[in-house]
Amino acid sequence: MRRMSDLTGNLLGLRYGKDPFAVMRSASAEVLLTLAPFFGISVTFALLAGVSQGGLSFKPFDIDLDRLNPVNGLKKIFSLAGLVNFLKSLFKFIVGGFLFYFVIKGSIAQVFPASAMDLRELQAVAVKLIGKAVLTAFATFFLLAVIDYFSERWRFERSIRMTKEEIREEFKESEGNPMIKSRVKSLQRQMARRRMMQEVPKATVVITNPTHLAVALKYEKNTMSAPRITAKGAGFIAERMKELAKEHGIPTVEDKPLARTLYKLKIDALIPEELYRAVAKILAHIYTLRGGAK
Repeated sequence: MRRMSDLTGNLLGLRYGKDPFAVMRSASAEVLLTLAPFFGISVTFALLAGVSQGGLSFKPFDIDLDRLNPVNGLKKIFSLAGLVNFLKSLFKFIVGGFLFYFVIKGSIAQVFPASAMDLRELQAVAVKLIGKAVLTAFATFFLLAVIDYFSERWRFERSIRMTKEEIREEFKESEGNPMIKSRVKSLQRQMARRRMMQEVPKATVVITNPTHLAVALKYEKNTMSAPRITAKGAGFIAERMKELAKEHGIPTVEDKPLARTLYKLKIDALIPEELYRAVAKILAHIYTLRGGAK
């Protein structure tokens, strides 16, 4: 701030002379010396941020001819993103010009008599002008930066959204084609149903809920700790199970509560202990009819 106030004081006091080019050279040198540390700090932090995120990367020098293609450059300039960036830059330029006009207009009364002031008075005026300009510019461009941040974030989130077609393709790649999956499940159900039907002729008894449910149980005293569910079905499958049981001489017993309870169990599961008594009565009756234990 001190160097900028000295620079402003020297400009207002015409201490660089009246030649525009000489004044520009002297003022530019002072500005560069004043801003050099800030540029150095910015570059250093930018490099450190890049290294911390991606590490050091040494790549051979390579010329990308596509980047030198003027057609590609024109496409970027006249694209929607290029138009948006141009409008943003134009808006910032207009705001900067308005701020310059606003600061100069408010301080014009202090600028005209500056050539007659001594160095201390010039520095005081310069500090006031620079402080006002810096605070006004900082507040305004900070607000623009916040708006620009949310704008870019919104654009980025829109750019990474997937179209409906891309979502469908991704779903097919990750989960598989729905039609193929449906066909596979259908074939699996058919194979499972076929295996169940093959187990019905080997069952010990088929317990039914007259027209809706059928559950096939198998029990071998010497090899099994409890009866096992080998097949079950509802509706058409239940009817088919009863037909197979009749064809192969498998006893069919009607017991609505027991059939409903057994139907809730999984195939190949052993019946739970709370059903032992009810199933044992049915098996004992069947063994009595057959004339012996199996």
